[in-house]
Amino acid sequence: MCRLARKGYDTRLKRETYGHLFGTFTRDRRLVVRRVRYYRGGVKTRTGVVFKDWPTIRRRELAGSMRLRYLGAFHSHVEIAGEVFRGLSDEDRESFRFDRMSLLEVVVTVWKGSDYHPERSPWNIACFDPRSGYHYRVKAYAKRRKRIRQVSAKTVASDIVVVF
Repeated sequence: MCRLARKGYDTRLKRETYGHLFGTFTRDRRLVVRRVRYYRGGVKTRTGVVFKDWPTIRRRELAGSMRLRYLGAFHSHVEIAGEVFRGLSDEDRESFRFDRMSLLEVVVTVWKGSDYHPERSPWNIACFDPRSGYHYRVKAYAKRRKRIRQVSAKTVASDIVVVF
């Protein structure tokens, strides 16, 4: 996910990226993201992604071909004029709320800077890549009781993101 988010940061004028999350449920009702697929469609700008072809996206068929469940989507937020929006915007919340198939929305924030290591918490994944100079922060949101809530996220040894 971070590599795909950086792809948008590295483009001319920086653009958000968008992709789909596929995975499984565990017995204790945790979501395990096993595959991330970049979505090339849509119009991507510095502040958002607009889909004119949304009804034609075959998420369920793609999940079936991988023998996984469609969990939701991820998108990036990139640094603009030294600032990075780190949560779900009102537009992000609205599109997530109306997407009936999505259980999960993950935001990957990307910015370039010094070797400052962002503070980690149980609610997000934060890291710094010293080779590239990029910082990443991953936040996950889920629908619970008709509301959207930030949920805990962590990585495990196999680089799978577990959200619970």
